[in-house]
Formats: sequence, structure tokens, C-alpha cells
Amino acid sequence: MKIIRDALIIAWINGWIAATRGWIWVVASSVSPVSFLIILAIYGGLDGLKWGLVGGFIWTIASNGISLIGDATYYRLGIKYQSMLTAAPVSPAGYALGLALSSFIFALPTLGVYLAILLWVGVQFLTPLALYALSALWLASAGIGFTLSSFIKHMRYAWALPQILSAVFTVGAPVYYPATAFPTPYLGVLLPTGASAVLIQHSTGLHPYPQTLLITAAAALALQSVAGLYFLFKLARWRHP
Repeated sequence: MKIIRDALIIAWINGWIAATRGWIWVVASSVSPVSFLIILAIYGGLDGLKWGLVGGFIWTIASNGISLIGDATYYRLGIKYQSMLTAAPVSPAGYALGLALSSFIFALPTLGVYLAILLWVGVQFLTPLALYALSALWLASAGIGFTLSSFIKHMRYAWALPQILSAVFTVGAPVYYPATAFPTPYLGVLLPTGASAVLIQHSTGLHPYPQTLLITAAAALALQSVAGLYFLFKLARWRHP
């Protein structure tokens, strides 16, 4: 399929080649989640370590999708890379998915370390429910990131907005704490990070949730990922900066 081929080519150029030549960005993408992980491990012991690893996994995937705001805006306004691709037979979907895969490639070393430690401490992380939650979260956050980038007109906003949204999507959602901390746990699934966290926390045994909340979280995450893709295909500005 042409969209997939376009996405893989763009991911190879902007992801794999860039990551192998600029390893400092691989380290930079892991600094914030690792900071939370260390603090939780110190004060929470083994349980804190597990929460930090699961939360860091979710944060890393979501923040890489949201960081498309900066990357896509820079390619569109800074070096006119997107303008060059619009002259070629590249679709917005292939381009956006390629950029999202590029960010995911940068996150792979960090995610690999998290996964190894999770398995080492006995957390069964790769469950079908967790894989669904992570995949849908990646689609939702990538759709949000690319769509918002297409409406930014000045580069000075492109790097600040992802930081704000990452904090909102991580601290404002039950990523590092249970959804029961809210007046009602159903508030925790309003953001894709929270819906994903509820499913993963339950599937990994960190915190049990009632079946009704799990169904609500799964449905909310499905709607959020579909909405992200819809915004990407229908609302993102492709040919006009």
C-alpha cells in the first residue's frame, strides 16, 4: 500500500538515519520520564518502580506523538520540507505517519529498557489489552500532534506547545497514579493517556478496575484514536502554510 510505503521511507530518513547520527536526541527524549521513574523508585520502592515504568512507557509514546507539533511545524515553516513533498505524490497520511514513526524510532531504546526492567520485576506487560491501549494511544497522540502543527503560523509556538500538552496529558491524566484519585474514575478516561493508563494498569495488575470502567476506557480510546486520524485526514492543512 502506497501510504505505508511512503510512511516507512520517511521514517527511515527522519527516524533511523537521524537517530543513528544524532544519538543525543535519543537521550533527550527519555530524560523527563526517567526523572519521574527515579523519584518514584526512591520513595515507593518496588511498587513505585513499577508505576514509574508503566507511566514512563505511556508518557514516552504520548509525548512522541505530541512532539510532532514541533517537528512538523519546523519541516513546514522552517526548511519547507513539507512544501517539497506536496509536489511529490505523497499523501498527508503517509507523511504524518512517517513522522510519527520517526518519533517512535527515537523512543525505541528507552521503551526497550523499560520493557526489559518490567519483565525483570515480574510485570506481564505485553498483554493484548496493553498492546491495544498503546497502539491506540500512539494513533491518537500522533493525530493530535500533526493536526495542531498544521495550524501554527510561527515557529516560536511550535516548541512551547508540546511541552504544555505533554504536562497536561501526563499530570492531568492518571498515568502515574490510579484513576480512583479523581472524584469519579470515569474522569480519568477523558484524555487518551488516561484511558490507555486505566487499561494498562488493570492488565498489568498495578490497580484493579471494575469492568464497566474498562469498557468505557476501551471505547473512549477507540473514539479518540479514530478522531485523531479523522482530524489528520480531514482537517490538517497540507498544501498551505
